[in-house]
Amino acid sequence: MEDRAEISHKKQPDKQLAIHVDGLTKVYPLYASPDDRLKEALHPLRKKYHQSFYALKNVSFQVEKGDSLGIIGQNGSGKSTLLKVLSRVLTPTSGSFHISGRLISLLELGSGFNTELTGLENIYFYGTILGFSKQKIESRMDDIIAFADIGQFIGQPLKTYSSGMRSRLAFSVASHVDPDILILDEVLAVGDLRFKQKCFRVMHDIIDQKRTVILVTHDTGSVINFCNKALWLDAGQIKDFGDPADLVKSYVGFMTYGLETTRKQPATSEKSFESEKPNTSATQKEVITKIGQIRWSNTTGLDSFGEFGAMIDKLALYERDSGKRVDILRGGEWLSLYTRVKAKQTLHKPGVGLRFKDKRGNGVFTVNNYLYDQSLRPFEPGETIVIRTDFKLPLLINGKYAVTVALSDGNQSKHIQHHWIHDALLLRIENQTPPSKRTGNMVAIDQKHYAIEIMEHNG
Repeated sequence: MEDRAEISHKKQPDKQLAIHVDGLTKVYPLYASPDDRLKEALHPLRKKYHQSFYALKNVSFQVEKGDSLGIIGQNGSGKSTLLKVLSRVLTPTSGSFHISGRLISLLELGSGFNTELTGLENIYFYGTILGFSKQKIESRMDDIIAFADIGQFIGQPLKTYSSGMRSRLAFSVASHVDPDILILDEVLAVGDLRFKQKCFRVMHDIIDQKRTVILVTHDTGSVINFCNKALWLDAGQIKDFGDPADLVKSYVGFMTYGLETTRKQPATSEKSFESEKPNTSATQKEVITKIGQIRWSNTTGLDSFGEFGAMIDKLALYERDSGKRVDILRGGEWLSLYTRVKAKQTLHKPGVGLRFKDKRGNGVFTVNNYLYDQSLRPFEPGETIVIRTDFKLPLLINGKYAVTVALSDGNQSKHIQHHWIHDALLLRIENQTPPSKRTGNMVAIDQKHYAIEIMEHNG
């Protein structure tokens, strides 16, 4: 095996750097058989019976404090090895690195848990492993339990948990202990869509607080969404380092077609998709004419915030023209969102809106009556009001989406948020014959593709 060079962790190159990596190399010996390993160990002349595998080879880069670095690369490129070295789980063969600040690494969610202990006991156990005092853990206990959202299982042994529940608990603990540097290895891929949305919100908060984040993922969208720098590893070496959007373009092209992007392509114009205005004739409204026909979804227990002068307690999404309740969509169809509101105080200028988000938490489009200058009459205390919002769904890429629904009082530029419900509805776009051009970015809904009305109210 190669002689191990001296590894330095002492010299601080720059006070503005959170991480400084210089010539990092990690070599593993590969033996054809266990006998070869024994022969090499016992050979009097130290004859080599192995081949050297470079998991990392002369890797150098810098991460400034407050940076968010996304690391991408195909399986076996050295991503996890690099994180384990920075987390001091592995010792490098040669090279040096320096870490400035408290570092917490989530290489495998739940790896620090004891399956015989309860979830509550594991919060203390795992938090202690991460280096935090009992008092610090107790001060965050309520937030940790609420975020994990595993209900009565918090008092049950961990061996009764599903893998998803363990992941929820581990991420909840680690994200509530205020690290200076947070290292994440594919942890945003765990859990259901609603939990992923919560993780994305936490990631945004951590980045907004100017903490340093290193994120290893196969999800290039997360790199673009969260990171201000990106590093591409290939066969243990740095293939590219720089702007996430440009680097991801090169990476996707290389991984998909074996081609590297060398220049930006000119934008291609897209045919506008013309459609009729909302049909508000009696014929179209015969599909659902009574509130009793609506199959509601309750909003109890969903993540929300607001002044709660009025609350959204039920929601339902239907195809406007067929009257079918939907959770799988094609794109391009008219939809009707039914929102039931209970008012506790007067809302003089009510606003009801929704926001479509993709699986990474990026906003895709927003509609509300403020945007389209369509006023609703005031909501009075004690009233229960049902609002119908019609809108034409744009052509979107296939995948999972979450819909946030909100209720406010005021206008577009200045309003009181009474009830904002995160991820109130979970949907999928499935279209086997999509047009050549679809978008997953923020799109604007034309005014002729939107309508809102109060269907019914009672005091």
